[in-house]
Amino acid sequence: MKKYLLLNVICLLVTMTSCKKGDGGSGSEGGFATGKIVDTKGNALANVEVTIENTLVGTAISYVGKTDESGNYRIKIGKVGTYHASAYLEKNYNGKTYRLPLHPDKDDVFSNEGAVRNFAWKLSGKMPDQGYYGSNIEINSELGVYIPDEENIEYTLTPVGKLIDGSDGAVLKLHTGLPNTDSYGKLLDIPIGRYTITAAYIKNGSRQSLRLKKTLESGSYQNSLTIDFPEVWYEGVAIMYNF
Repeated sequence: MKKYLLLNVICLLVTMTSCKKGDGGSGSEGGFATGKIVDTKGNALANVEVTIENTLVGTAISYVGKTDESGNYRIKIGKVGTYHASAYLEKNYNGKTYRLPLHPDKDDVFSNEGAVRNFAWKLSGKMPDQGYYGSNIEINSELGVYIPDEENIEYTLTPVGKLIDGSDGAVLKLHTGLPNTDSYGKLLDIPIGRYTITAAYIKNGSRQSLRLKKTLESGSYQNSLTIDFPEVWYEGVAIMYNF
């Protein structure tokens, strides 16, 4: 009898401990979603909105909170459901307002026992599901201009001033098409900033500059363009080119 009693007590202690800890990893708090949000340099981000969405079929409930001065948040969630955390940063830059998705350390759903979900601001890189944290540029040739090997076109993007996070950025040399990238007609995952862009067709040691303009209706072609990305981060910029 004593052995059975001891076994029952141990099982009870394990059950009680798991309920307090939750299933969201180390430090999780039962009934709450908690975490910390940092910028691209690892500094705390205050007043960032975090949304905890109930993903249970037939449920349309979300719980919203904001980070404090230390970048921490603590949001009480419902007693029934499965939950997913997301966070967006609103940032004013060059007269535009951007709503930027932040990168989670874990992107899986969690139960009402609570979870820790930390977020970081990333200028570029792949998102957990699809897409990129950087923006993109859509490239099109002028009507009637055909270049069969577009992978030989090199686009040079030179930052003008600071990037959206206040960093200096770097000169980017990008291509479309294999073997450089599997994306044809687009330059992908560009950290949001203001850039001067030029283009050149490079083959067999020769280099020929291309002329650019933002859209078919935007006037004459130029040797270089200064571009800004639209306010909606994922829309990118459309650019036409010709010889």
